[in-house]
Amino acid sequence: MKKTTMILIGIIYVASIVIISIFGLKSVVYNEVIPVTEITCLNETDEKTEVSVQNGQKIIKIKYTEPGDEETLTGTMVQLSWRTLPDNASNKDVKFVYNTSQDVATFIKDEQGKELGLILFTGKIMLNIKIMATDGSKVYTDVIVWAY
Repeated sequence: MKKTTMILIGIIYVASIVIISIFGLKSVVYNEVIPVTEITCLNETDEKTEVSVQNGQKIIKIKYTEPGDEETLTGTMVQLSWRTLPDNASNKDVKFVYNTSQDVATFIKDEQGKELGLILFTGKIMLNIKIMATDGSKVYTDVIVWAY
């Protein structure tokens, strides 16, 4: 090879190293999936419910007074509230896992069949509910809801 060809290859090589070190090789992740790492029940004590924590498990007590009516949304009921962490999780949807054979508590669903966390009671019952992430991470929190 000619001397000028070797010098030209050397200049291009050094220039490429300088350009890469200045601008860097940046990778961009498209459609990054951020899983849910924690679910927290946010219910607090108010005029209708008494909330306590025992052994790290939240217990929500509500005095049963009259049967809950699904059409008028009246009677004895409780609204569960929760927060999924991290705040930028890709799928923040949750499902409620509970004993479906009982007929004393009804979980209200929207038009698409998604449970909203609103529970109507037609009698006294103690429910053990898991608020579980639907993103496949198997993250959940246990809550006891007690209509007494």
